[in-house]
Amino acid sequence: MVFPNHEGDKLHIIYVAWMNLLEAAQIDDFLFHDCRHDFASKLVMADVDLNTVRELLGHANIKMTLRYTHLAPQKLALAVAKLNVA
Repeated sequence: MVFPNHEGDKLHIIYVAWMNLLEAAQIDDFLFHDCRHDFASKLVMADVDLNTVRELLGHANIKMTLRYTHLAPQKLALAVAKLNVA
C-alpha cells in the first residue's frame, strides 16, 4: 500500500498522508490529481495509443484524455524527426 494507516491497513482518508509526504519531500504546489496527468503523459510518451490511455483513465470521451496528456518537448522533436527518415 502506498498510504497505509498506523496498523498497516488501508488508509481511508489519504489527504493527511499526502500532505505529510509532500512536506517531507519538500514539494510545493503539487496536487494528488496531478499524478493522473503524469500517468497519462508518460503512457503517451511511451507510445501507448490514446484509446488505451483513455480506457486506463476511465474516460468516456477521447477529448478528456487529450486534456491529460502533455508531451515532453523531446517527444515532439522525435515525431518531427520521423519525417526526415526516407
